[in-house]
Amino acid sequence: MTKEKGIPQIRFSGFTDTWEQRELGDIASDMVAGGDIDKDLILAEGQYPVIANALTGDGIVGYYDKEYRVNAPAVTVTGRGDVGHAKARLVNFTPVVRLLSVKSEHDVFFLENVINTLKIVIESTGVPQLTVPQLAKYEVAFPRQLDEEEHIGAFFKQLDRRCSGVRHWWLRSGTSRCRNPLRRNA
Repeated sequence: MTKEKGIPQIRFSGFTDTWEQRELGDIASDMVAGGDIDKDLILAEGQYPVIANALTGDGIVGYYDKEYRVNAPAVTVTGRGDVGHAKARLVNFTPVVRLLSVKSEHDVFFLENVINTLKIVIESTGVPQLTVPQLAKYEVAFPRQLDEEEHIGAFFKQLDRRCSGVRHWWLRSGTSRCRNPLRRNA
């Protein structure tokens, strides 16, 4: 992005408007941090996922059958430990513990990817922690047209699916059957 003009260096054809810098807190209709779970209501299977601050298994720690806290679509952001990892969520859910949730009118796949490009800086001597007020202050460049966001979001969604497919193939194929191109004499 050229800073003086607010125009990305690479664009989809048909889009020429400048982009604008906005704080995440200004574009969000709702930003919340997860709380405690009701262990009496949590199930192994159910309708609404209960999502924790984890990078594995989509962060799902169980399900609620009748209630949830956040209406989808929304984006979750890890707020403790390995902070700042965003994930688009397309199903109503309940965030727990230090998982942050961002709800807005923006395309969730676009928002997921712009949050993932942020350089989150945490000044802490203990376990890194990102709070809603801290996340709300980060500035992100947004297109002026939602249509452009949707094009970009769809592109990243497709790219993520392809990368995931390659990863699954690699894991299924087993390392013994795959030659490591970085090793000599492999």
